[in-house]
Amino acid sequence: MGARTHRTVLIGAGNVASFLGRSIGHPFRLTCVGGRQRTCPIPRDADLYIISVSDRAIAQVSEEIGDVAGLVVHTAGSVPMDVLPQKRRGVLYPLQTLSKARQIPASRVPFYIEAAQEQDLSLLRELAESMGSKAEPMDSERRKYLHLAAVFCCNFVNRLYGITAEMLAGHGIPFSAMLPLIHETADKMDQLTPSEAQTGPAVRWDEQVMEAQMALLDDDKRALYQMISKSIHDDKLRSK
Repeated sequence: MGARTHRTVLIGAGNVASFLGRSIGHPFRLTCVGGRQRTCPIPRDADLYIISVSDRAIAQVSEEIGDVAGLVVHTAGSVPMDVLPQKRRGVLYPLQTLSKARQIPASRVPFYIEAAQEQDLSLLRELAESMGSKAEPMDSERRKYLHLAAVFCCNFVNRLYGITAEMLAGHGIPFSAMLPLIHETADKMDQLTPSEAQTGPAVRWDEQVMEAQMALLDDDKRALYQMISKSIHDDKLRSK
C-alpha cells in the first residue's frame, strides 16, 4: 500500500500561497480555495487547512473554518499560533522572500513549524519534506524574533537596493553595476560574521568622505546615512 493521502485545503492568493500551491505534492492532495474574495466553500472534511492570507485576516479565516477535525495552520512569522481557535492548530512559516514573478525550488525554502499536538509536528515535517525542504520546530515567542530579523536582513536591505537604484538612475548608471558587490557581500556571510565583513568609511569614521557624501543627499536620505553610519561605527567600537 502507498502512503496515505492527506486532503489539504490552501486558502490564500498571495506570494506564499502561490509558492505552496505549485510546490505541495504527493502524498498531500491540494484543494485551492482562493483568497479573501473566494467563492468556493471551505471543505469540512480535509486533513490539513493552510491559511496563507494577510496577518490581519488570519483570525477571521480561522473562524470561517470553524470546528473541524483536521489540522489548521497559518503561514505567518509574527502571528502566534494561539490566534487559531481550533484544538488542532499550528504554524507553517517559510523563511524566504517569495514573489509570484520568480519561482524558486522548495529546497531553498526552510520551514519553521509549530503545533499544539506533538503528532501534528510530524505531519508538518512530512509536508515540508514532500516539497524537498526541511522543517525545524520553533515556538511563537522565538519565531517572532526570527521574523523581525528577516525584516532587517531582507526587507530593509531590499529598500536600500531601491534607494541605490533610484540614485544611480538619476545619473545614468545601471543598477547592474552593483550586482558583483551585492553578491560578494552576501557570499562573505559563509565565512565571516557581519561585523567582521563590514567595510566602508563609517568603520574608520572618515568624516571627510562622509561629509562629502552626505552633501549629495536630500534630507531624508542624509538622516538615513547618518543613522546607519553611526550604527556601523558603534558596532566596530564594541567589537574592539
